[in-house]
Amino acid sequence: MIMNKSKSIELLGSFTPEEIKRFGDFLDSPYFNKNSRVTKLFAEIRKHYPEFTSAGLDRKKLYGKVLPGKVFNEQVMKNLNSELYRLAKEFLSVDNYVNRSFEKSIGLIAQLTTREVEQLFTKETQLLESKIRDSNDAITLQNFHLFQLEEEKFKNNMFNNKQTLASANSVTSSQYLITFFLTNILRMTINNHINRFSFNIKAEVDLGEKFVSALDIESLLEYMESNNIENTVNIRLQYSALLSNLHPENNDYYLNFKNLLYRNIKNLSKTEASTLFGPLESVIAQKINSGRTEFYEDIFETYVFELDNGIYTSGSTSTITALKFRNIYLCAIRLGKFEWAENFIYEYKARLQKEDRQSIFELALARLNFEKKDFDKTLLHLHKVKTGQIFYKIDVKILNLMAFYELSHFESSLSLIESFRRMLNTNISFTDQYREKNVNFINILNNLIKIRLDDDKEALLKLKVKLGSIDSLANRKWLTTKIDELITK
Repeated sequence: MIMNKSKSIELLGSFTPEEIKRFGDFLDSPYFNKNSRVTKLFAEIRKHYPEFTSAGLDRKKLYGKVLPGKVFNEQVMKNLNSELYRLAKEFLSVDNYVNRSFEKSIGLIAQLTTREVEQLFTKETQLLESKIRDSNDAITLQNFHLFQLEEEKFKNNMFNNKQTLASANSVTSSQYLITFFLTNILRMTINNHINRFSFNIKAEVDLGEKFVSALDIESLLEYMESNNIENTVNIRLQYSALLSNLHPENNDYYLNFKNLLYRNIKNLSKTEASTLFGPLESVIAQKINSGRTEFYEDIFETYVFELDNGIYTSGSTSTITALKFRNIYLCAIRLGKFEWAENFIYEYKARLQKEDRQSIFELALARLNFEKKDFDKTLLHLHKVKTGQIFYKIDVKILNLMAFYELSHFESSLSLIESFRRMLNTNISFTDQYREKNVNFINILNNLIKIRLDDDKEALLKLKVKLGSIDSLANRKWLTTKIDELITK
């Protein structure tokens, strides 16, 4: 029996070459492993890294290598494999801990608390506080670390009967914790709202939102600002972001948030800035979806700023999400910035995740060529799109429909309209607004094709009036142009 499907092999298969080397060192250390048989088992398995598909992973052959001359014992082999799996997990845990400077330092300080080494304790706490404040970590993470450090100071002062100092520690500790908590609960509430708006994701019970709505946050912020409490501006930014997203129709909320964000951008880490630009994009998108198309310029300027400053992603890598990639090139195309869009598509293709990268690239080129009125090339690129992402599937169907119409492939259009309608009506991930505007699009297009086939000018004029009466409609400009072309024909 081959071991390549065992949990230990599955986990080892995820290791990098450097991790495989360090794991070997880990097993050689008697502090972590005293079972030489497990070390031998790993040495044999390691020969087949990274594929782990060789017949050399046969359990009996491995057993013979680890225990030469012994009769194969299934239970012994299972035990060795289980121990290897346990040690691999422990290695990942230890390896992660070794690379986490704060966790190591706070762990040391916690140990010093009860050892009556006051001078050493004081030196280590001062050193750690300086490291926290000088770090590039997000302010919210710094606050959490400072809270943990202050808690250790509190414990130490209580242990040494220094009640006055312990009381001061408690006050400072609560300040750091409240700042950390408020920043994050507001951020999570914003994200939940964006998910409802963008993906129709609704929670039956949302304690976070209930909690936030019960707070008088404005009064709390005024108190913090009047008392110069550290990092209050971060909470003000999150609260401003929330207000603007809850009330997208209120332009004052939007401008207050936008101006506050740009004024403080230099004081924010990359992660913090990226986290706040998401809500800024969201409120502008809500304005656009409500018919305020003049805000396309605002969101384009926002995208350009994010790209120029490397804050289009919150991670440590330069990877761009498929959704943001799509939103950026579509915005540029809608504003007629074709050259900019094309440069962006080619430059940022390599920054997409490998999965679906080529399909996303082909779809972007399809859209660009459609706007350039090269409809055959549009269909050529669409044919190469293979993706499971639902919003990209919608883009493919819409582009196919419009390209078919432009090329007078009316039978293909009518057939695709029906399959598109079924998708829109059955997929629960669409918001009502998103579903409505796309259903209205295919209804108008369906009528337009039939009118064109029948050459019915009177029905065409009625269709134009109907189009004007619909508030929520995808691709309104294109539909209006196609109707006007037939009217003036």
